[in-house]
Formats: sequence, C-alpha cells, structure tokens
Amino acid sequence: MGKLAEPHVLLASGNPNRLLKNLGHILSETELDKIRRAVDHEVFGLYQLGMSHYDFASSIGKSEWRQKISRLYYAAYNVKRAIQLKDSGVYSTDSSDHQRIDELPKNLENAATYKGKLKNLRDDRNLADYSHVANEADLLIKVTESEALVEDFITDAKKLLEDQGIVL
Repeated sequence: MGKLAEPHVLLASGNPNRLLKNLGHILSETELDKIRRAVDHEVFGLYQLGMSHYDFASSIGKSEWRQKISRLYYAAYNVKRAIQLKDSGVYSTDSSDHQRIDELPKNLENAATYKGKLKNLRDDRNLADYSHVANEADLLIKVTESEALVEDFITDAKKLLEDQGIVL
C-alpha cells in the first residue's frame, strides 16, 4: 500500500523523458502524447501534494515552529519534485533524494537564490523533526522568512509548470 504499482508510467523506465526519446521512433505522436499526459498527471499530483503541505503549514500557529517548518519544507520538496519531473524526468522516492533539494531547473525564476535557501530549510526541517533539544532560535531561517521563501518558490514553480503546459 502506498507504493507505485506496475504498470505505472514512472516505473516504465528510470526516466520518462528517456522513455519518450527511446520510443519516439517506434510509437506514433498520439501514443507518445498518452505517455506525456500520464507524466503531466503525476507532475500535477506532486504539485498538489506540495500545496497540501503548504496549506497545512499556513494553518499552523507560529508558536508551533517545529510543525510549521516541517510542513513548509515538505511543501517545497514536493513542488520541487513536480518541476524536476517535468523538466528532466527525474523521479525518486528514495530518502536520499532530500539531499538533492537544490537540484533545480535552470529556467526556474530565482533558481540560484532557492538553491542555498532550500538546503537551509531542509537542515531546519531536520532540526525541527529530530532534535529534541533544539529551539526556534537554532533555525538557520526564521519561520516568517521560511514562509516567504516557500511562498515565492511555489509562485515561481507554478509559473514554470504553467509555461510548460501544466494546468494547475
């Protein structure tokens, strides 16, 4: 339960973009479009998952800094997964994927700014989730700054996805 089950477009190859490239000389455009639409459906789902985390984070009071930072991070992380899947075809459910939070498409507005700040947000999420002795002053990015960061990141990611034909 909770895992992708075959047949699934994200399990068909290591990368749906490579799958499309490799099948491009075999399948018709109509058939390739079915694969593209299936991938776009997954991109939409990842974006929506990020938005669900963001909406929850927005509903949490500032005094609950641990939960707020955690949900803000997961909002950014899943939106990042959506834009990465659309851009490069990369999709991972491995926990090591969190180390690649800063791997962003070059055509994402403000990508250079987000690279370092999203890594800091990941470190803050680890602190919030796993350090019982941590306090809010230990965060690399203040809660209000994290909220603004994630809001801006979502805005830029949404524009990128919509520019690439994803209806959000």
